[in-house]
Amino acid sequence: MKNPNVETNIEELLSKINESPFYRTISMEMLEANEKGSVVRIRSDVKHKNLWGTTHGGVIASLIDSSCGLSVAPCLKDGETMVTISLHIDYIASVIEGNLYGQGRMIHRGSRLARSEAVIMNEDEKLVAKGYASFMITSSNLKK
Repeated sequence: MKNPNVETNIEELLSKINESPFYRTISMEMLEANEKGSVVRIRSDVKHKNLWGTTHGGVIASLIDSSCGLSVAPCLKDGETMVTISLHIDYIASVIEGNLYGQGRMIHRGSRLARSEAVIMNEDEKLVAKGYASFMITSSNLKK
């Protein structure tokens, strides 16, 4: 049975991604996603800060996960979807506030797994973090 909540048309999915509740909640925006990679931005401000006044690591993790995922999404075939199965992050520098850019690039795409990498840069083009994600590719015809 086809899940009506799973988008299989990649162009339609990408056109709607910036309206997703999660993206809106954390002020994340996809700027680009195609076969060459992806660019995603978060404007880090007070709502993203941890107790020490820097951007929470979970915000950066979300940016890496989305940058990596959106670099794989354009390579999905009709009827396919994906889920993150692993995420690795190296935090390089702290961020107080400002634009953070995630640049994702797919490294490998097999029949069941995909792997991608992302770098996170601040608006001064300083490296903030680097990460890798693996995704399981599944059918969008999910059973209840």
